[in-house]
Amino acid sequence: MSLPRLDFSALTYNAATWPWPGKVLLACALACLMMVVGEAWYLSPSRERLHVVEAREVALQQQLAQRADVAASLEARTRQFGVMEQQAAGLLGRISGQSEVPAFLEDITRLAAANGLVVEGITVLDEQPRSFLIEQPVQIGASGVYHDLAMFVAALGGLSRIVTVHDVALRPDGALLHLNLLAKTYRRDSPRGQAIDPGARFADDSSSRRDPFQPFALQVERVLGRPALAPDPTRIRGKLEGLATDQFEMVGTLSRGGQVFALLRAASEVYRLAVGDYLGPNHGRVNAIHDGHIELVELFPDEQGAWLERPRTLKLNVNS
Repeated sequence: MSLPRLDFSALTYNAATWPWPGKVLLACALACLMMVVGEAWYLSPSRERLHVVEAREVALQQQLAQRADVAASLEARTRQFGVMEQQAAGLLGRISGQSEVPAFLEDITRLAAANGLVVEGITVLDEQPRSFLIEQPVQIGASGVYHDLAMFVAALGGLSRIVTVHDVALRPDGALLHLNLLAKTYRRDSPRGQAIDPGARFADDSSSRRDPFQPFALQVERVLGRPALAPDPTRIRGKLEGLATDQFEMVGTLSRGGQVFALLRAASEVYRLAVGDYLGPNHGRVNAIHDGHIELVELFPDEQGAWLERPRTLKLNVNS
């Protein structure tokens, strides 16, 4: 038994005589076929382009949000840039156009004497030209206790001229430490062929200048005070000796077991001191504590290498 052969041409020819359910099924099949063909040949590429455009829109929205934040902070950035310009101008103003080696050497000697150091040698090295500056390196060797050496290095950075410290080396030398460092100061490099402003004319008054053939220490301004014994170089410095005395203010007193303590405040922290404690970088020692003030005695070196003592008073801050 064989199945009858399906004749599509006869079916399509007689489609007009089909019943309504057959016509509906045929219409649905043709519609589905058209949708599949349209999806494959027309809508699919358009949908891919739509995804690309949507992704680009998201990226542009992110860029817009970032630039909106930058625009909102433009005024603050402008003020910050102005502050940076002022700081840069201030730094450039501290750089001289002329060599100031003699004055720099005098500053080194003065700072070493003020911190009780023994300068073992100062060597002026050759200048090193840079892009728009000229470096003047100076090799310094000194000895003293650790705290005094640290105060000396910190004081170098506090000079009016710009000074940078490099290659710091410490080695023990008995009860003291030996410091070896390279300090660099700077001056502006004047381009060749550019005229240099000579500045205002002045009269050279030699009476106010130091005699270069006399030792520097003999012409330092005399420090007033009473003669005193030299401080013990082997004494270990306390925490409160690392801060300047001017940074402390007396805020009260405290009595415990018959002993009176002074309460001092520095950098939002309160410290307790008794008679005999040390305070400040100048070997200051507490001699007496009263209700309204405390009495200190500080030590300073004079131009002859001897030590002098000077009294100092810290008064109670009634507004604390």
